[in-house]
Amino acid sequence: MIGKATPSRSNLRTARTSFMKRPLNYPLPAREAEEFLVPSWTAGALPETAQKGPNRNRKLIREIIETVLLALLVFLAVRVSLQNYLVEGHSMFPTLDHGQHILVNKLVYAEINMDRLTDIVPFADADDDDIRQLFGKPQRGDIIVFKSTAGGGNDLIKRVIGLPGEQVDIIEGIVYIDGHLLDEPYIKEPWNDTHSPILIPPRHYYVLGDNRNSSQDSRSGRIGLVPREQIVGKALLRYWPFGDFGLPQNGGAKLMETTIGSTEGQTR
Repeated sequence: MIGKATPSRSNLRTARTSFMKRPLNYPLPAREAEEFLVPSWTAGALPETAQKGPNRNRKLIREIIETVLLALLVFLAVRVSLQNYLVEGHSMFPTLDHGQHILVNKLVYAEINMDRLTDIVPFADADDDDIRQLFGKPQRGDIIVFKSTAGGGNDLIKRVIGLPGEQVDIIEGIVYIDGHLLDEPYIKEPWNDTHSPILIPPRHYYVLGDNRNSSQDSRSGRIGLVPREQIVGKALLRYWPFGDFGLPQNGGAKLMETTIGSTEGQTR
């Protein structure tokens, strides 16, 4: 029979009691002290690692949120400033043609109503001009998209020819602005229309298609003059088909010294 030493209950109680009664400043034996020692190379390592984990996660989450917000901001900015359109018809040929996709800048003619602004911002000065342009007004030769009241309110694309306050005459295929011939290098096909003079009221524009023989525009009572409020924006870019990629020919129209009477009998 193998003998074994089993501590008695009295000895266990004594050991436990004697340990609890040990003074706080009592020096531990070397072996007991070593059990409580932490190697020097681990000192501070565990707390630092524990702190880096949550910090790294918070930084990653913050970066993801910032990226999403930035992408959303860029998306909204693009949607507010640009609009894509599909050109239907040949009224702007050869500058733009049927089936081409274009981008239109919707902010280029942005306006601020100063009367409404002063209601919100008391120190804003409206002066004598109730409406102010952020970037500028439509200019002669600009290719614009506007909302038409004819044909179910479809968006149309034409070129600005006459500005507010100007008189437009069309005589045998030649356009005159305030009596001066308008040079239009983008016109490729001859046309021979004659229309009565028209004086453009404030905040209205006279528009024509580049393909004058196949365009419903301000010459027609169905379209007429275009109010400023109906202008959506300015054609910025042809992007599809890729072979037609490029900038549309904005501008180009130029008033000449030649006046009505000196060009009678000429046609374009």
